Amino acid sequence: FTNELGQAISLDDFKGKALALTFIFTRCPMPDFCPLMSKRFAEAYQLLTKTPAAPTNWHMLSISFDPHFDTPKVLKSYAQRYHYDPKRWSFVTGAMIDIDAITEQFDLPIIKQGDNWDHKLRTVVLDPEGRVKKIFVYNLWKTEGLVDEIIKAARPAEKPGGTLDLTTPGRKIKQ
Repeated sequence: FTNELGQAISLDDFKGKALALTFIFTRCPMPDFCPLMSKRFAEAYQLLTKTPAAPTNWHMLSISFDPHFDTPKVLKSYAQRYHYDPKRWSFVTGAMIDIDAITEQFDLPIIKQGDNWDHKLRTVVLDPEGRVKKIFVYNLWKTEGLVDEIIKAARPAEKPGGTLDLTTPGRKIKQ
């Protein structure tokens, strides 16, 4: 992937950190879709940075599936609306083959329709080892729920082999 600063990154760059992913495109006209995901990520970012006892090994990643329009320059401008810190939150895009490879792991079909995209919503939390800890579907989740999942994912497991929510397979995502 390429981030909003024009730097090449991969999910391996976030090893050792809990990682929250969401999928967007900057021209999304549906207020309850991409703009809402970005707003909730901004709220989660603010909450995590202001919570004294929160772990520090976390990062958020907004992945655009519109690489032809959402260039690093466009992503940077979009990111600045949310008063983000690139040390904690990155906006990325990449080749469609790579975007498809990650979105299909979360049952997230994306279909181009003119300048728009027909898509579902997924927000995913990975633990520091890259294992899926939680998948939020649609837009029904709340900011506090995401923050709780990031905090849980960032903390070391209390005992090896703990249980996972049945909606989260605990699998590592493919690079």
